[in-house]
Amino acid sequence: MKKLNIRQFGIGTIMKYRPIISSDSKYIFTIGDGCVYVWIVKTGECLRLINQTTNSNDQQTIVSIAINPNNRLQLCVGEQNGIINIWDYEDGILIHTIKVDLEIIDLYSITNNGLFVFSKNNKNVYSLYRIESIRHNCSPLIVFDKLPCLPTNISFDQKGELSIFINVDGTIIYLLNLINNQIKSLPITKKNLSYHDKVTCAQIHPNQECVALGTQSGRIALWYNFVNSTTKETTVSYLHWHSLPVICLTFSFDGSYLLSGGHECVLVKWFYRKSEPTFRPRLGSPIIHITSSNDQTFYVSTHSDNSLHLIGSNLSIQQTIAGINHMFLPQQASLPAGINIFIRQQALVMNSGKPGYLQFMSIENGKLIFNLDIVGENYVSPNDITEQCLFTDIKRLVIDPTDTWLVTFEERSSNSNSNTDDHQNERKLRFWMFNQITNEFELNTTILYPHGQETLSQMLFHPNKLELATTGNDGFLKIWNFIQQNPITKRVSHWRCLSGHTHRSYSSSALSYYKLSTSNEMNLCCSFEHLVTVWIDKINDLNEESRYEYSSCFAHFDRKNSVQFIIFNNDQILVCHKTLVNLWNCLNGQFIKSFSWHVHTYAKDPKSSFVALFDKSFLHFYSFSDGKCHSRKSSLFRRVTSASYIPNKKSSSFIPFQHSRLIFYIPEQGLKTFVDDDDDDDNDDENNLIQINQIKDKTNEEKTILANLIRQSQQFSQQDVIVKQKSFDDLTKLNRTINNLNQQFLTTPAYLLPSIDNYCIDSLKRMLLPNQYENKSETSLNDDISIDHLSTMSVDSQQDL
Repeated sequence: MKKLNIRQFGIGTIMKYRPIISSDSKYIFTIGDGCVYVWIVKTGECLRLINQTTNSNDQQTIVSIAINPNNRLQLCVGEQNGIINIWDYEDGILIHTIKVDLEIIDLYSITNNGLFVFSKNNKNVYSLYRIESIRHNCSPLIVFDKLPCLPTNISFDQKGELSIFINVDGTIIYLLNLINNQIKSLPITKKNLSYHDKVTCAQIHPNQECVALGTQSGRIALWYNFVNSTTKETTVSYLHWHSLPVICLTFSFDGSYLLSGGHECVLVKWFYRKSEPTFRPRLGSPIIHITSSNDQTFYVSTHSDNSLHLIGSNLSIQQTIAGINHMFLPQQASLPAGINIFIRQQALVMNSGKPGYLQFMSIENGKLIFNLDIVGENYVSPNDITEQCLFTDIKRLVIDPTDTWLVTFEERSSNSNSNTDDHQNERKLRFWMFNQITNEFELNTTILYPHGQETLSQMLFHPNKLELATTGNDGFLKIWNFIQQNPITKRVSHWRCLSGHTHRSYSSSALSYYKLSTSNEMNLCCSFEHLVTVWIDKINDLNEESRYEYSSCFAHFDRKNSVQFIIFNNDQILVCHKTLVNLWNCLNGQFIKSFSWHVHTYAKDPKSSFVALFDKSFLHFYSFSDGKCHSRKSSLFRRVTSASYIPNKKSSSFIPFQHSRLIFYIPEQGLKTFVDDDDDDDNDDENNLIQINQIKDKTNEEKTILANLIRQSQQFSQQDVIVKQKSFDDLTKLNRTINNLNQQFLTTPAYLLPSIDNYCIDSLKRMLLPNQYENKSETSLNDDISIDHLSTMSVDSQQDL
């Protein structure tokens, strides 16, 4: 059975760890899913990904990054398994690797004072090490062999003399004196914190004896004279603006300003020692990290919707960096509007991390294109963090087959289950028309309460005519038609409901249009609780309004087992109930078979007969053409809330992915996709040919560029003659590989390469195309090539995996 690997689609999560800014303030580094993103400050574009492995089995969790304290042009990447990789981030080259032999928790670098490593051993004992000089075979020095607890909210002063962290409960602050190797605990009491709150974050002043503490009540406490507090009381002053717990704090590089952020989505900038705050409001989502640049020209705020804002010293937004906007509110976690495709812009359309917005993502690279404001409301944080937020968000959306109309259904969420309060249960159906001149969506029609006081369940456009079908809990199937502009009555063009249908007063839900092979009529399937009804359009003229009449019904005996989805293909209909799936023949109305699947989401391939059904921990690829099913199992499938097929540039060897590519959404992890073994090999061939750019074999051997080149040269020389005797196609592939290798090798900075006389001759030979008149004697002469010389070539990385 073909092996499939699950990979991240597009830019993954970049909000979990705090970002780092380069010393020259040109780049921003963020930890993603199994890689580190290098962002350009001026443009907001991603320069490259570093510390990424193509094999998902070899991926290690990256937990921290830090600038090399001995070389500001290098980045230290700490993996959870105890490996620290030193990268030249501008050129994307791995310099060398340091093995700590402990589980890494966090990294901090102090210029000219070394790299501090917080780690944990197999007995859950936390320690602090220091690496004085980042070089080969360096050994970490123990600073504190046993810390009292798991350190959180760690911060250092600029001299590297003091460090503080707090415990998980936020009740004790620990002060580390790195000069005297002493640990001092400062419990939170009424004397040193009058409100006796729990501490949520902490930050030490870079130059002075001061610690800023963010509390659960929203107050910021400034502690002075805390080092010698045994002889005298700690001096405390308070700053108060936040109404909710303070999530993050940071000082500017010289300590003249203090910045704070929290659930209010407002960046507050305090002038040190003065209660003079300035604000940057309406940042869209709660702030979870703040970082200041060394030149103090900008700040980076990380938000819970998986976005970064580059904010200038005057608190104006300069750049925004974002992948897929994560849903940070509980009501959004399931991605209620699903994943839709907008072919006109080659974009995926789905809910955004900002309530009331839609995000458009590129199908090609998964980058965020733009956000579309639907409801025109700002997100307002609640008065109490435990309360449920009251906001309007998009629950359903659909795009017509011509990519001209976008229809959204929005609903204001409410804690109350009653429908007596119209304001808290406001529901609107909006029709947006795409303007090809301005390349924007323009609002055409707004309908308040399209299904009365009940919610709308599903929407579906007619495949051939401009017509929309909607279902709702009010028990009606409604047909909406577009009314053209009338110059006589001066009525503008708009959408209007001209017909409605019901069945036994049941609530309606799932929809599907289908066309039988024996007829040209377009029929409409609509589920009413456990029943699936068929409605036939008596008017076949595409220019006329539809007139549906009830025809037949596919019945299920269990009324409590309501219908969730209806899928049609090849004169067959797949009816997904809550606890089973039934297959019916639409030609004669006969039942075919049943599956004991609990389908919670699905995706239909528009270019084939396959449908992907997520059933608990299983993924079933069912084919309507032959009735066969390919199944896969993974614990991730249980958490999938939405899925869709997108165009596939390259045909896969796995049959269900020959025409399209499947992507699916997992809350807090973003979009995922499948990559088979063939795609992995191709990625290795195109992007990872030179070993110096990747980590293939993490051993105790010294990982230098020279060592990698020697090993690759030996592998290539041993198989050179064998490859030359292969077919013309193999030779063409080899030439392409050689050219790619040489291109990457020649762009490597000279100071990272060995002496030129070691590899120049062989490098020039490799660049020459093979002579088609080469005789056997010349071929046999090549057998004696010495492998002592260096070569710029390596064998196909496919053989390294």
